[in-house]
Amino acid sequence: GGERSDYIYPLYGFHGEPLTADYPKDHLHHRSLWWSWCEVRRNDKIGDLWAVCKIRAYPVKITKMEAGNEEAVLQALNVWRYDDETDPVVNETVTIRASKTTGTQGARSRTVDVDVRVEALADGMAITGRQKVDYGGYGGMTVRLNPQVKEFSIRAVHPNPDKWRGDDLAIVQRVVDPAQLGDAAWMALCGKYPAAGVESPGFTTVMMLESKATPLYPNNFRYYGSTCISLAFPGKTILPLAKGKPLDYKTRFVIREGKTTLDQEKAAWEAYQR
Repeated sequence: GGERSDYIYPLYGFHGEPLTADYPKDHLHHRSLWWSWCEVRRNDKIGDLWAVCKIRAYPVKITKMEAGNEEAVLQALNVWRYDDETDPVVNETVTIRASKTTGTQGARSRTVDVDVRVEALADGMAITGRQKVDYGGYGGMTVRLNPQVKEFSIRAVHPNPDKWRGDDLAIVQRVVDPAQLGDAAWMALCGKYPAAGVESPGFTTVMMLESKATPLYPNNFRYYGSTCISLAFPGKTILPLAKGKPLDYKTRFVIREGKTTLDQEKAAWEAYQR
């Protein structure tokens, strides 16, 4: 959990307050908003990008940096390389799109899209979650929230209740309603975060969405009591990465002032899938 890359820090609220944590004392390898896999396989060889063990993602170059009236875009090329090898085994291109803030004070919102494309450079590559656990093979897109968050709660919407695993489920409202919501799946993370100059912070909601184009959609959800929450793609499924066949993994984070309603969350999910 030392030197690492492939993460965004911090994710800000609307008063300049950090919503996420980096290098938290209880899990030094947790890193704000990040994408990683616990098992990166090359045949029988395994490295762990999640815990930064035996394999790492190395920045190569910034390929795009733009800021317009509606959004800012940052694109970077990284490579994955095992610690005991000199040649990279996977190319990774990540594109981050941050929209401008919309809405009036008290109901402002913005989106952050994180699109990850990975392509094998060697034969026999695959990604998967940790196999020797019984809670969904965590990995994929993850956030570790600011430990100072107060009155924290989660709404988890998923058509399959067997794909949710977590600690302290008393704080979680689980919604399983395929008749009304179809295959919609998202998590809404709500809490109050300390902000400089704000005596009584209100609620901020962070929604986590994955594109329906993601293989195995809807994937597992995973929550730790340490406010570490994952869209756990691809769970325990071992997903091959083939040379010349890129894999796209697209997610969206919606940051909104206040506590969102189920209808507001559904509208945000539908807007993303269009």
